[in-house]
Amino acid sequence: MAERNLRALSSGLIPDDFILPAGRLLLAFSGGEDSLFLMALLAAAAPERSMALYVNHGIRERKELEREEELNTRNASALGIPLVVRRIPQGKVRHLASEKDVGLEAAARELRYSILRSYAEKNGFDHILTAHHLDDQAETVIMRMMSSSPVYSLSGILREDGMVFRPLLSVSKETIRGSVRMLGLEVSEDSTNSDTGYLRNRIRHTILPYISENEKRILSRIAENCGKIRKRADILSGGDGFFLEYDRREFLSLDLLSRDLTVFDAAQRLGVPGRFSRRLVSAISEKAEKGCGRILLPSFSVYVLKDRIRIYPGLDRFVALWDWNDLTQGRIMLSVRREDEKTLLIDPASLCSPVIVRTANEGDRICLRDGVRKISELEKDWRIPYSVVLEDRNGIVAVFGRLFGGRDRLSSRFLNLPGRPVTLALAQE
Repeated sequence: MAERNLRALSSGLIPDDFILPAGRLLLAFSGGEDSLFLMALLAAAAPERSMALYVNHGIRERKELEREEELNTRNASALGIPLVVRRIPQGKVRHLASEKDVGLEAAARELRYSILRSYAEKNGFDHILTAHHLDDQAETVIMRMMSSSPVYSLSGILREDGMVFRPLLSVSKETIRGSVRMLGLEVSEDSTNSDTGYLRNRIRHTILPYISENEKRILSRIAENCGKIRKRADILSGGDGFFLEYDRREFLSLDLLSRDLTVFDAAQRLGVPGRFSRRLVSAISEKAEKGCGRILLPSFSVYVLKDRIRIYPGLDRFVALWDWNDLTQGRIMLSVRREDEKTLLIDPASLCSPVIVRTANEGDRICLRDGVRKISELEKDWRIPYSVVLEDRNGIVAVFGRLFGGRDRLSSRFLNLPGRPVTLALAQE
């Protein structure tokens, strides 16, 4: 049955606006109507260079997820597309959502794309395909119109975004639904899709049914035009690193839209979750014009200095034991390596266990040659939002600020000690 219907797809039912890129293709497969349709198209048009990956997020009922996995495996087998299954450990999505103060959907999406990108890179895939379609684009534009997002956000869903490619972005849901019925395959239904507690689901169920296909295409053209405006804007390129730094004069020479897009681009490069309001990007521009000020939010920080602007991602709080070797925690690494002129020299034998690496807290102090200093005062002097400390049983051993635009300082009790020192430096992972 499926094989006969695939021949029908191959013989003329593939939509005219279906766009497939060259190279090896990894399909982000959920088992729903849209990704099942895209899998069928891949089976008809490019089976030899396609594979699918299904991510079980572990946030729905176990029996529902087991049925979904079994159904997805059966459908992939019927269509002749190899399927890989990856399971996220129970509770990990909820933990990430709580840690980053985002919704479950956003946390699940971040983990899913991380798994997809990792698998694609390790196994030589050129593109990750998702099944976003015309109705998804219309929903996105409406959702952005209803929010306080800047105008460039109306560019909606991009057809191509790094490795991610969306072949169905101009294909209507009506076309997808009719084709899937013809295939005769059972579709996996996600129970959360009917939950109108999510804004996108409310738009899907209460607004989109009253919009014609022509009106959806108009919304899609609005997205395309806003995307072209965004491409024409001048966006400053900040230096790569844990934070991004921009020349203040160059930033002020930009028009307001380009300023906004520079900040938005920085946030995306730094992995800051969520979107930005017009009020927030205007506040950043106002402080840049004054030549001083800062904006501190949980997800990112902006420091405006006399000649430059720095944008930092949020730094998650952590405490980790150190065992005299390289230690990676989140996005940073305490590296034990050969001496250079900027690393700290310390003899591990002079430390009193346990020794930990952690983010600096308010009230932390370090004893330096010029006296005891609060680390928060050092951060203020260096114009940085945070730092990391090394601490043993007797107190703060070192403060690391160089990675964030400040300095690294060693406690005076470890200066000029005899022994065999190692060199320590904090670096981006």
